[in-house]
Amino acid sequence: MTVRLARTLALLGLVAYGFAAAGDDNAYFLARRRALMDRLEGGVALLAGAPETRAYVGFRQENDFYYLTGVETPGAFLLVDAAERRSVLFVPARDSRREAWEGERLHPGERARAATGIEEVLEVGRLEAELEKRLKPGRMLYLRRQPAETAATSRDRAAQHDAVREASPWDGRPPRERALEAALKRRLGAGLAVGDLSRLLDRMRRVKDALEIARLREAARIGVQGMRAAMTAAAPGRTESQLAALAEFVYRWHGAAGAGYFAIVGSGPNSCIPHYNENARVMAAGDIVVMDAGPEYRYYQSDITRTFPVSAAFSEEQRSVYRVVLAAANAALARVRPGATFHDLDAAARAVIERAGYGGYWMHGVSHYVGMAVHDVGESIPFEPGVVLTVEPGVYIAEKQLGVRIEDTVVVTRDGSDNLTSGAPRALDEVEALRRAAAASVAPLEKWMASPPQHD
Repeated sequence: MTVRLARTLALLGLVAYGFAAAGDDNAYFLARRRALMDRLEGGVALLAGAPETRAYVGFRQENDFYYLTGVETPGAFLLVDAAERRSVLFVPARDSRREAWEGERLHPGERARAATGIEEVLEVGRLEAELEKRLKPGRMLYLRRQPAETAATSRDRAAQHDAVREASPWDGRPPRERALEAALKRRLGAGLAVGDLSRLLDRMRRVKDALEIARLREAARIGVQGMRAAMTAAAPGRTESQLAALAEFVYRWHGAAGAGYFAIVGSGPNSCIPHYNENARVMAAGDIVVMDAGPEYRYYQSDITRTFPVSAAFSEEQRSVYRVVLAAANAALARVRPGATFHDLDAAARAVIERAGYGGYWMHGVSHYVGMAVHDVGESIPFEPGVVLTVEPGVYIAEKQLGVRIEDTVVVTRDGSDNLTSGAPRALDEVEALRRAAAASVAPLEKWMASPPQHD
């Protein structure tokens, strides 16, 4: 089944919930499981998928679990046995009554094995017995030690949330990963040898394969469309939230799941708050807008920031600061290549900003990895082909209500880099040209509804 056909059938309600890993994608998931086996040194890995949702929102699988399986079924577990070179998927038993309301789900049996390409698909109640059978003396069980990532989740944010919740005298729940390890030791013995699965998966996820690069490119293409629409729609009297809403409409219209993270649309004084997200202010003539937004496309993100005027052109002071930040971004982009480091990029951008006298107005680093999470996993080590990252210098002058940030998503290639989001105007004259043309164009919402959605 081709990806295009699978999507068409899904829209018609003819593809079962949880069969996302159909057809030509399965080879990628199998290759990743085999690569993990090579790193397990004869041990067994156990990975818990995301649980059932507590709200009326669509289920979204956990990143590590999807990375290894492509399976989008709630409450699933994956066991990877390196000694036997075999994987087992555990899913809940079939619930016909629930399926009558919500549609068919993946359930144990031959059909699930054929759909996923996983050697064995069993009911989740058999998990303990399968572990006991495989965990002979001396065999290591690898469990994830880092927080799970689901929709709009990055590890830094998740870890902060888990720490606050555990420290609360009114809650105190441990992270889900630690709770699973404790439960396994109660059932299988306190002497169970446990290794860190997160460390192994992080190294694998840091360098993207061909399927991941293709999805990141599409996420970037869709993100550019949304950013251009929002930049066109800015006008005095409109709200920050309207720009965020228009961008998300465009994302979904062009095949994305929606926003990959909360949109940051900061106008006027809010342009100086790097992670502002209330998006409640009414924009005024003369304001500058920092918009940081991107979609999620098939579990992969793009991360774009553009700064633009609400009026047709920047003021002279806004233009002056913008030129500095753009020069810093270009200096850092020029350093992205195999062997370079985050420090190299930061130093290149910081030199430009400090030379212009704005060193005290930069509040954050210049780069982070991008992938299944917008702040993706991976060690801070020299880049290699297939690494995807951002370049995002910024200057924030709060006393003048003047913030500027320019951010692009970039993939490291064999001989340099490729800016995946360069289609969103970033040169000063390009930004102003788009803003001048906005007044004479068709209203942005009607324009984007009239354009056909593009899917691969």
